[in-house]
Amino acid sequence: MGGAGRWGNRVLIAVTLAGLVGSAEFGLEATTARAGVSPPQGFSEPFALADRPQVPSGADISYPQCGAALPFGRAFGVVGVNGGRADTLNPCLSEELAWAVEQTTGASPQPRASVYLNTGDPGTSYLGQPVPDWPRSGDSPDGSCLPQVALPHVLGPGQTSVACAWVFGFMKAEQDTIWLGQAAALARLPSKPAQYPFWLDVETSNTWQDSTSMNQADLEGMVAALRVAGVTRIGVYASPQQWLEIAGASQTSSSGPLYPLQSWILGAGSQGAAQNECQGPPLTGGKVLLAQFPLGPFDGDVAC
Repeated sequence: MGGAGRWGNRVLIAVTLAGLVGSAEFGLEATTARAGVSPPQGFSEPFALADRPQVPSGADISYPQCGAALPFGRAFGVVGVNGGRADTLNPCLSEELAWAVEQTTGASPQPRASVYLNTGDPGTSYLGQPVPDWPRSGDSPDGSCLPQVALPHVLGPGQTSVACAWVFGFMKAEQDTIWLGQAAALARLPSKPAQYPFWLDVETSNTWQDSTSMNQADLEGMVAALRVAGVTRIGVYASPQQWLEIAGASQTSSSGPLYPLQSWILGAGSQGAAQNECQGPPLTGGKVLLAQFPLGPFDGDVAC
């Protein structure tokens, strides 16, 4: 996928809109058509699957594609919410969401439009510098995030702890749901986060702590924020090796909030290899729904 930064990877969302193909695995349902927007040529209700060009793969795009020609004739699109880090916004989010809805064919089990989020867990400092948006307080399932004591009676930045990592993840995903809603409304698309599935992009190219338990807590905090926003469809984008390095388990604990998530596998060198990944083991306890492969200047994606 597109860019990585100081701290932040990408999570993904799959979107269902009027007349778009739903996903049985994500339980997608059709929503009301965009008011005041004429459907693209050849797009009407009902729009039978048999009438759609049988394009077997989709593509994912984000801020690196701002102002560039976007893929044509893909079955579905995956759009990045962030601008390379978990604390940044893709400036072309509205336009790229509209591309996914209006310029893809829908000839896939996946919905036409999807979005992903950057993720990451930098801790209280990065390269010796304080992380300005690291939390100083907040509650988590593992207790309270507390500030460090810099001097007597002087509180410093938040601790590098499991609790603060969870709160950081929660804050980042909460901000992402706001950004998504604003961008979707601007594009005259459904703007409630609950109307979209989300994917979490977990890659070693971003900043993570050495503690896999803290990294898991960060991702669990993101899942919790999405659940609070009403989101029920959440998946993980990663390679099996990177997922193991970052989260510390091939499928995570069966009792934890990451276990039910669906999988989007990266790392295949071709479309055929990506199709083989569909038959491989999932990252978590959910199913493999997508596998990524190189597609010219973009990333292609096979729907499993």
